[in-house]
Amino acid sequence: MECLGWIHTQPNEAPHMPPQDVTFHSKLLSENASWDGEKTITITCSFTPGSCSLTAYKLTPAGYEWGKTNKDTGPSPPGYLHSHFEKVQMLLSDRFLGYYMIPDEEVWNYNFMGVKHTASMKYDVKVGNPKEFYHEVHRKTHFFNFSAMDTVEEGEEESQRNLLA
Repeated sequence: MECLGWIHTQPNEAPHMPPQDVTFHSKLLSENASWDGEKTITITCSFTPGSCSLTAYKLTPAGYEWGKTNKDTGPSPPGYLHSHFEKVQMLLSDRFLGYYMIPDEEVWNYNFMGVKHTASMKYDVKVGNPKEFYHEVHRKTHFFNFSAMDTVEEGEEESQRNLLA
């Protein structure tokens, strides 16, 4: 079994690999000795108006070293350079067999709950198909808000019935 990489979903397409991805990918490589830095990539999946853009990156040796030691999670950490990564060719095909490793809880999209995602979070993984990007499991607060709206409307109807009685 060989890890090919990981996918980062993002709302906008960036012209380069984000520094947070360089740091995260470096730490994944350093913690998993069986991962080959020349073959293990990061794919950014950007949701642009009317489409979805995919870009693949691999780290350069300098990027790997910088990312392992970087502690700054801000948008412009010191020492970050565009030479820390290279864009790589990506071939989309139905001829390759593989599988996804997804978190045990099945939540992989933190776009709607970003404050809950940290690089140090602990989770187990299992083989499975990822839920859709907009699946309700990724948007629990949206559905909680909908149910709260229903409760208010039911309460309003009850008070209106009492006025008419």
